[in-house]
Amino acid sequence: MLTHNDLRLDPAGHTLSRNGEPISLSMKEFAILQRLMENRGRILSRSQLEESLYSWDSGVESNAVEVHIHHLRKKLGREVIRTVRGLGYCLNTQQP
Repeated sequence: MLTHNDLRLDPAGHTLSRNGEPISLSMKEFAILQRLMENRGRILSRSQLEESLYSWDSGVESNAVEVHIHHLRKKLGREVIRTVRGLGYCLNTQQP
């Protein structure tokens, strides 16, 4: 079980909840959030997050990560994922 503030992500059960309420995510949204939660406190580049989404032989849309981050922010709130300009993304470690 991975936790971040009021979020609980269960990789084995492929579930996410906030304060006990389930939140529905696509497979790719789930993969990005899982990677961010596993690397809490670290900034992950777009290419590092792309590795979570695609195998080495599949094509990657140029803005795929940004689109999934946008959808995650709509579902979880803008404050959960922080953009570090020029470097990548990380979980916001400040309490809400």
